[in-house]
Amino acid sequence: MTEGSSQAVAVDAEIRCITFDLDDTLWPVMPAIHRAEARFYEWLRVNAPQVCERYSPEALVAARGAFIRSAPTSERHDLTGLRKRWLRGIAEETGACPERISSEGFEVFWIARNEVEPDPEAASVLEVLSRHFRLGAISNGNADVFRTPLGRYFDFAVPAAEAGAAKPDPAIFRAAVRRAGVAVESMLHIGDDPLCDVLGARKAGMRAGWFNPHTTAWPHDAPGPEFAFGRLGQIPIRLGLVRPAPLRP
Repeated sequence: MTEGSSQAVAVDAEIRCITFDLDDTLWPVMPAIHRAEARFYEWLRVNAPQVCERYSPEALVAARGAFIRSAPTSERHDLTGLRKRWLRGIAEETGACPERISSEGFEVFWIARNEVEPDPEAASVLEVLSRHFRLGAISNGNADVFRTPLGRYFDFAVPAAEAGAAKPDPAIFRAAVRRAGVAVESMLHIGDDPLCDVLGARKAGMRAGWFNPHTTAWPHDAPGPEFAFGRLGQIPIRLGLVRPAPLRP
C-alpha cells in the first residue's frame, strides 16, 4: 500500500495493541539531544571544570560517539549503561569524580533528553488510538516515554536496555508482545525506520506501519509495510477510526 492511498487497513484483523517507535516518529530526536548535551556541558563547567579544560562541547560529543561506536555489538542496545561507563572514563581521565559525573551528571543529561517536543499531531492521534487499543513504546533509544508529555497515553514501554536487544532483533518485539498480553498477530508496530521498525516487526510476526514523511521509496527487496503515511494524523484514518475530510470542489 502506498503513502498516497486512502484505503483503510482492515480492523477486522483484530488489532488489539499498537506499539510506537519514539525518536523521529513521535518527536524529532536531535533537538532534544542537542539541548541535553548543552545542558550537561553547562553542568560540567560548574561541577567538573577539569573536563571542560580538556574537552570543548564538540570534542566531548565526538568522544562519546566514538566510545559508543567502539563498544561491543552485544552492549550497544544499552545506551544508558554505555553513557555512564563513558562518563566514568572521562572523569578518571581528567581527575573529576567518577561517581558524581556518572550519577548526578547523567541525570542532568537524561532529564533534558526527555524534554522532547512532540509532533503537533501526536497527542490528538494517541488520544484517539488509546480509546480503541493498548498502546506501547518500543525504542532503541534511552528516552522514557512516561517522562514526556505523551506518557499518559501509553500502557507500557519496552526500551532496548530492558529487553536485552535492540530493533530489529525479534527479541525486543517478543518482549513487547509479553507486556501487551495479546497475540503477536494482534499487534501493529509503527515507526520511521524501514529496517528496525518495519522489517523487524514483520519478522517478529507483527503487522507494520511506516511513518514516511519524506515519501521515500521502499528501500528493501523484502515486502514492505502494510501501510505507509506521511503524517501522524493519517493513522486513525488508515485504521478506519476516523473518516477523511471530504475533498473541496
